Amino acid sequence: MGRRLPSLNALKAFEAAARLESFTDAAAELFVTHAAISRHVRDLEEWLGTQLFIRTGRGVDLTDAGERYASRLTPLFDQLAEATREAAAVGDVRQLKVTVEPSIASRWLVPRLGRFNDLHPDIELSIDPNSKLADFRSGEADVGIRYGAGNWDDVEALKLTDAVIFPVAAPDLLKGKQLKPADLADYNLLHESRKQWWADWLEAAGVTGVEDWRGTVFQNHLAIEAAEAGQGFALSDQILCTDALLEGWLVRPFNFDMRDHWHYWIVRGKGMKETVTARAFREWLMSEIADTNKKFAQLTGQRLPTVAAKPATA
Repeated sequence: MGRRLPSLNALKAFEAAARLESFTDAAAELFVTHAAISRHVRDLEEWLGTQLFIRTGRGVDLTDAGERYASRLTPLFDQLAEATREAAAVGDVRQLKVTVEPSIASRWLVPRLGRFNDLHPDIELSIDPNSKLADFRSGEADVGIRYGAGNWDDVEALKLTDAVIFPVAAPDLLKGKQLKPADLADYNLLHESRKQWWADWLEAAGVTGVEDWRGTVFQNHLAIEAAEAGQGFALSDQILCTDALLEGWLVRPFNFDMRDHWHYWIVRGKGMKETVTARAFREWLMSEIADTNKKFAQLTGQRLPTVAAKPATA
């Protein structure tokens, strides 16, 4: 007698949404739309004849039935993923060359690579921290992680996440003070190569009287490093600084975020087919990005910024 099972896509959508506690994060992990997750979950509920989620004004919560079902499904999907990895590993190590901006590599990617290696021991990553966009057609790299407008020539770019920008500083610099944004006039501003970010943030926050062009200029992520060393205030985003915020190396003195017009992307050569190894890396990358965004949302109590930065070019 054949097995009576619902749609695998519906099960994947429900399991991801239940595990991540978010339809939005599940959509990012599975590379589908929020509407697709919602539709799959609704179809599964109809197939089962029971409600799995309670829709609220701010999101969704699992019902008791949903919690029980998810607790059984997640281990099964883990076993299925492990069996698939074992079947795919035929003894030959597969290499994937990844080019990534140095700031993303050191502050976010490298600390997480152990988890990728545990999931895919048959894939050997070659990480090239380089600010220059690679020539994918010449074989310099298979995929890349970039921050920008996404309009690079001869490149296919898939957006990983929006970026929200906010000031950060070392806890010792504040010395327990409750600062207002206008108080930045009394502190050193630390700039990345694009000084416009401070001007944009101060304008969006309605701050006047702060000389937005003064201060030291750094390349890559060094402004954040300088902030951790107590040298002043730097602007950062949730990808580069969530770990430091959780560890207490940095603090957010102001509860005001600005959404940038630049985003994080995974890129490859235009028209080039995505390989099995590249797909495995992309799926893992999107899962890690979703996890970071979830931690940032829990840390700040908010998910979306309310003000957008001025447009910028890549």
